[in-house]
Amino acid sequence: MKLGQQLKIKQNQSLIMTPQLQQAIKLLQLTNIELTDFIDKAQLENPFLQEKKEFSHKQQINNENTNPNVCDSLNNNSNLLNKENKIDLENTFDTHLSANANLENKKLYDREVLRSGNNISAGEVIEKTLKNKISLKEYLVNQINIEFNDTDFKQIAIAMIDYLHPSGWFTSSIVEVSEDLNVKSSIVEKTLQKLKKLEPIGIFSENLSECLKIQLIDYQYYNEHYEILLKSLHYLPTGKFKQVSKLCNVTEKELFKMIKVIKTLNPKPAEQYQQDNILIDQPDIIVSKSEKGWRIDLNRSTLPSVDLDEDYISEINNYNFDEKGTNFADEKIGEARWLKKAVEQRNKTIVKVTAEIVKKQVGFFRHGLNHMKPMILKDISDAIGMHESTVSRVTNSKLVLTEWGVMPLKNFFSASIASSEDSETHAASAVRETIKTLISSEISGKPLSDDKLAGILNKEGMDVARRTVAKYRDMLNIPSSSQRRRESRLQNFASG
Repeated sequence: MKLGQQLKIKQNQSLIMTPQLQQAIKLLQLTNIELTDFIDKAQLENPFLQEKKEFSHKQQINNENTNPNVCDSLNNNSNLLNKENKIDLENTFDTHLSANANLENKKLYDREVLRSGNNISAGEVIEKTLKNKISLKEYLVNQINIEFNDTDFKQIAIAMIDYLHPSGWFTSSIVEVSEDLNVKSSIVEKTLQKLKKLEPIGIFSENLSECLKIQLIDYQYYNEHYEILLKSLHYLPTGKFKQVSKLCNVTEKELFKMIKVIKTLNPKPAEQYQQDNILIDQPDIIVSKSEKGWRIDLNRSTLPSVDLDEDYISEINNYNFDEKGTNFADEKIGEARWLKKAVEQRNKTIVKVTAEIVKKQVGFFRHGLNHMKPMILKDISDAIGMHESTVSRVTNSKLVLTEWGVMPLKNFFSASIASSEDSETHAASAVRETIKTLISSEISGKPLSDDKLAGILNKEGMDVARRTVAKYRDMLNIPSSSQRRRESRLQNFASG
């Protein structure tokens, strides 16, 4: 057998993940806010990049005249969307904003967004729904400055505010806090007892019973009967009122009066105050009604517009650099132009995917969650000629503002539930919404069991088993029928 070296030429095809392609894929899955951070970092490394901070109405008109509409880039699909489904696609940058998915917010949407059009500033609608309250920390610090005379104790007290649970309870370990603050446990304990006297009443309580106890003492209700009741709170949800009344040495009627008093107390005293860093979910896309049907816009308030400093590029090209300097300038200019192009393509892709989602889920946009249809990623990818992974990246982490509130794009994809009447299938999300509606409208004291719910759904054409109803009910955080019956009984007694 002869061994030797040979040279051969072989031709094959392969997909190379170039840095530019990797960057384009990364941009596609970023939200508008994440994209802004990405561009800000890119500007620090590339002197030829600049972000348009202002977006005037005149600039918008000029852009519409010089750049093709997004509809034009959708080829034949866009005409079909506009003609048959009345979807108005524009790569404009709208300013609508909302954060709640309920009917009350729908009215706010109609009143503020549709009336004001593009003239209101970003976030203005949702900001109007927030009351201008003082933060809890600021409120407590003001009281600490008055109640604590010693500077050292005052600093410890202010530092202990950061250990509060969002409910207003102090659930941290005294030992851990003392180690973190580098002070004795006895000092932390002494400071904590003084902090419990601050307002709102019940703040810095270490548990629910103590929180209610402090409020009962302040309202001059607290006695030995309430003391036993607070220790027996875990029995109330089970409906064992006779046993609890015997423990408290009171009649059932007196017990219900005591329960009624407790229901007037605030178990989470911190919730009434605005927290320091309120995070508002900013939508990336806005879907609204227009004269043509449906309008799809990108949210101007969070979407950065990348531009190149053409004057600086021209100036640099007039200089005679050495080879190293010329290569550096050409590389950075190329990177800048690619980033601008990649961001524009990202925006067009998002609008294109959203347009197809609106087309297939038009029932939801008209009537709400009950009319959501089953849909998977393949349905969208086949319709627009893109890979499923691309659709997945577009819909991942993106939020869309509709008349029914802000919701993730992922929520439009739902499993299919078979029909009991051999008609069209139903989306799992629509079934869950129907279950939620049925339970919310059930007769007080006569809750619908999972079996009954399954029967009602089957009559409405949804082939759903009892165990499926139970699973969806748990997903909605709705207790069982027996638990709802006990809660209803307790509510009736407490309000009677």
